[in-house]
Amino acid sequence: MTLTEWFDGYTERDWQTADTDAGTVRFALVGLGWWTTDVALPAIENTTLCETATLVSSSREKAERIASSHDIDHAITYEEFHDDAVTDDYDAVYIGTPNATHLEYAETAAEYGKAVLTEKPIEATVERGRRMVEAAEAAGVPLMTGYRMQVEPAVRRARELIESGFIGDPVQVNGSFMQSLLEMVPDPDQWRLDPDLTGYGATVMDIGIYPINTARYLLDRAPVAASARMRSSHEAFA
Repeated sequence: MTLTEWFDGYTERDWQTADTDAGTVRFALVGLGWWTTDVALPAIENTTLCETATLVSSSREKAERIASSHDIDHAITYEEFHDDAVTDDYDAVYIGTPNATHLEYAETAAEYGKAVLTEKPIEATVERGRRMVEAAEAAGVPLMTGYRMQVEPAVRRARELIESGFIGDPVQVNGSFMQSLLEMVPDPDQWRLDPDLTGYGATVMDIGIYPINTARYLLDRAPVAASARMRSSHEAFA
């Protein structure tokens, strides 16, 4: 079998083969930054498998304004989310807040028996990430991090190709992922550049995890050592 034949016809994604008779998952979206409003919310609107039932924000005015423009039933504050507001009206929680704040919303969601889908990375530190896993396990609810590479058909097929021995024993993986962050969000004071909110490092925690996570998935192995170097003349990284 040739390499081309390995990938022929391997294009179906999970949502294309999901059981549409299983019902619609109602989401509460926590955190209404641009990623939630411009990416997550439109994606949910474009599928019949789930719907947005509740918006959660620090600003009630913002939540109500977005809810009104998208015909969403509920708009509540973070405090109301923690206080058990409208929990009967959603099944799962999507967390799109800064990295170092994921834990508190995941713990609340788990307490109320809600499935959790959190943006990557799972949290800002290993210890806080483990606490999220423990909270979900204790409550018996699903917890998923929004990594996307392992659900790409080509990446899944590549893992099968490696496992079969088709390419022999891998000895090196090269990964590259670049993004003009300050062109997308032209603010040096944004949270993605704040180590207290981001975690160990803006580049690694935001986009570096893509090649790291992909390599781990493809090889089914964890890194054993790491090193890094950085150089930038931009004031945002000073």
